[in-house]
Amino acid sequence: MTGKLDPKVVYFGDSMHSDIFPARHYSNWETVFILEELLGDKVMVPAETESEPLEKKGKYEGHPPKVPCPVSEQWGSFFVDSLPGLGNAEETVVSTWSCKCISTYSTIAIPSLEAIADLPLDYRFTRFSSNNSATAGYYPSPPKALLSHEESVPMK
Repeated sequence: MTGKLDPKVVYFGDSMHSDIFPARHYSNWETVFILEELLGDKVMVPAETESEPLEKKGKYEGHPPKVPCPVSEQWGSFFVDSLPGLGNAEETVVSTWSCKCISTYSTIAIPSLEAIADLPLDYRFTRFSSNNSATAGYYPSPPKALLSHEESVPMK
């Protein structure tokens, strides 16, 4: 469509299965994974209360957003898992399958479009790559679960 032999494409998506993996694997596009679980480390402060009643507000205006928690009581952390040690060995912390997919198929991961909306157009993001640390491609900051285990979490 552009007439260029090798156009540069950045694809934004919030689904590893239907957005990020196919765009990277089949088209080799740069991908930005919108990962709501990155919001779980932030403390949400409700906006100032307005005088308008809830009935007059839009569907999403009156209700504070539910922040996804990166550590589920049922499933554990979205980013890391602990494997019990054998005998007297200590438990081992490893990356989850989801975390490995993020760093393999995403160029960067962000919590929302708002996180990058005010950045200059020539801003240079640190990308996921085998040469960088396991936390390099998360913007604006990596999940706390990865930071606390960065040296001990194998990514491969």
